[in-house]
Amino acid sequence: MADDVGELIERLALWRTGDGGGYAEESLRERAIAALRERGPEVVPVLVDRLDALLADHAAHLERVGAVTAAWDAWYEEGDALVDEHGVGKVFELERYRTIPSDSLPQRDPRDEHYQDPYDLKQGIVEALRRIGDDRAAPVYGRALRDRACIHHAATALRGTRLDGAVPALLDAAASIEPDDTAFAAVLRTLEHYGATVAQVRARFEAESGPQARVTLMHVMKKLPGDGAGRPADEEVRDALVFLAMSRSATERHMAIRELKALGTLDPIGGPHGDAREARNPWDSWAADIDGTGMEAPPPAEAVHAAIVLAAHGGPPGHDRELRRRLRHMAEDAPSAARAVTAVLAREPRPGDAELDLALRLALRLRPDRAAEHLPLLRALHGLTSYPPGRSGALRALHREGRLFLLMLHEDPVLRAEARAVFDDVAEPADRERFAEYEALRLGTWGRLVRKLKGR
Repeated sequence: MADDVGELIERLALWRTGDGGGYAEESLRERAIAALRERGPEVVPVLVDRLDALLADHAAHLERVGAVTAAWDAWYEEGDALVDEHGVGKVFELERYRTIPSDSLPQRDPRDEHYQDPYDLKQGIVEALRRIGDDRAAPVYGRALRDRACIHHAATALRGTRLDGAVPALLDAAASIEPDDTAFAAVLRTLEHYGATVAQVRARFEAESGPQARVTLMHVMKKLPGDGAGRPADEEVRDALVFLAMSRSATERHMAIRELKALGTLDPIGGPHGDAREARNPWDSWAADIDGTGMEAPPPAEAVHAAIVLAAHGGPPGHDRELRRRLRHMAEDAPSAARAVTAVLAREPRPGDAELDLALRLALRLRPDRAAEHLPLLRALHGLTSYPPGRSGALRALHREGRLFLLMLHEDPVLRAEARAVFDDVAEPADRERFAEYEALRLGTWGRLVRKLKGR
């Protein structure tokens, strides 16, 4: 009997009804569920124990991987800060400055190297318990809500039984998914089934700092019938959406930008010289870059600008380090980041020290590829060289990786002339010597002669 039930349980993972040939009327999962129901209520504890073991194993896997990832994230974070501070980027050069030695980093547990989440089996067990309809399974449904793969099935199963404490468990499950997740509708329907109130969701929302969780809980409050408690103003998820808009996940980023656009809470940052009269619609540049699916466009400069301000002031709470990391990636990859960083650097009156420091650190990573982006950034950095709190950072950004030298030899005559004027104003004797060597290497004798003949 036990061996037979165990074999049937394993078949619950096999939900497909065909393998490329003809399709059977029932999947192996359906047949296994039917056979388990025939065996009566004594199979319920066996199913519960198997599901609990799978849930615990997956939770332990996530905990082990999370601990390793956190250690490596801290190492990368320190490395990024050291690159900004010391201007070196090679691992061996950074090592002497590190407080987290590279040889101290943990490695992934062998159990996790080829781990595969048995989500089909977990879902199949939940479905089998739901179809058997035994109330003894209610507690394991609550525990299954903590496993993202099981949320949809567990929430559905909870409508067929009664579980004390279901609403808090369902709200925790909602906080772990996105509003576009297929499980969201199932969780919402079960919350309604258990009579969840806006007041309950709002209390969970107020206690939550996770950006994605706050956005999803706001969506839950919008969908539940009003109960007089009132939900927070939409602007209360603005910071969370700004954080999500910097995501490297195109789907998550698109969702966040779409909602920011609906909120209308981002102001244009002005034209290339910071002139508000030249401001564009905040979403024009974003819409222009969207491809057919709308998924690959980078965030608009206004969203990046808002993220810089947010991160500089320690937001979102508990997630500011991650936002800074995302901004560094944006500075390296997204053209809109150049406009956003320039807007902070060129702002009058001057931004606070925290915003200025972050923008200058991001300026070190910018790789503008058009004169229209280079010129305003160059002017903003030049302006900061006469502003004491920003002078050292501006000079470091101007000289980083030969940026100023490169611009002084740029093919665009306006940019080239501007760069030379900046260089004449800020260069030390050692800088002039380095540029002479750089120019000699870049152009060679013939190149310098041609440039002289052309009056360049």
